[in-house]
Amino acid sequence: MLLLHYMFIFVVMVIFAYFCGSIPFGKIISHRHGIDIQRRGSGNIGFANVLRIVGWRAALPVLVLDVFKGFVPTIVATVYFDVSAGFAVGFFAIFGHLFSLWLKGKGGKGIATGLGVLLGTTPLVGIIGFSVYIVTSFILRRSSDASITAGVAVALAGCLLFPRYIWAYLVLICIAVWALRKNLFGTVPNYDA
Repeated sequence: MLLLHYMFIFVVMVIFAYFCGSIPFGKIISHRHGIDIQRRGSGNIGFANVLRIVGWRAALPVLVLDVFKGFVPTIVATVYFDVSAGFAVGFFAIFGHLFSLWLKGKGGKGIATGLGVLLGTTPLVGIIGFSVYIVTSFILRRSSDASITAGVAVALAGCLLFPRYIWAYLVLICIAVWALRKNLFGTVPNYDA
């Protein structure tokens, strides 16, 4: 009976995470500035495209809210269950961002939401990843390249610091590579993540 209770709670958390992740903050905030972000730039609803098209006043709230929607369900699952459950629930927040219910299955790249998942499970790794992203963004001038570099740093730092969660870091880097595949393999030459 107790197992069924925990299974029910976990399923509820997964659904909550997906719905949190599905909230298209980039679309909403850009719309308030009179811009349909899906029709401009790369068409991505995330921080980098909003920054490029709308500017910092819109992009900063998008970044914070996209991180937050990964963090909230993840930290709840981590506290209620454990870090492994936090990662598992957090992945559904990322999937919600990638395949938003409100955008007919379209969405962003999930990088900021993934940062929220890391901050809710292994904050030190999240801070390392974010720091690498900031530095490489200034050097490389492309958010997608900085995102992949940060993803590799997260995988390496995570495996060294928290080897028991190596599976989660590998899943995160696989999601990032898949989400950024068009940027990485040159089919989106003029736009970033």
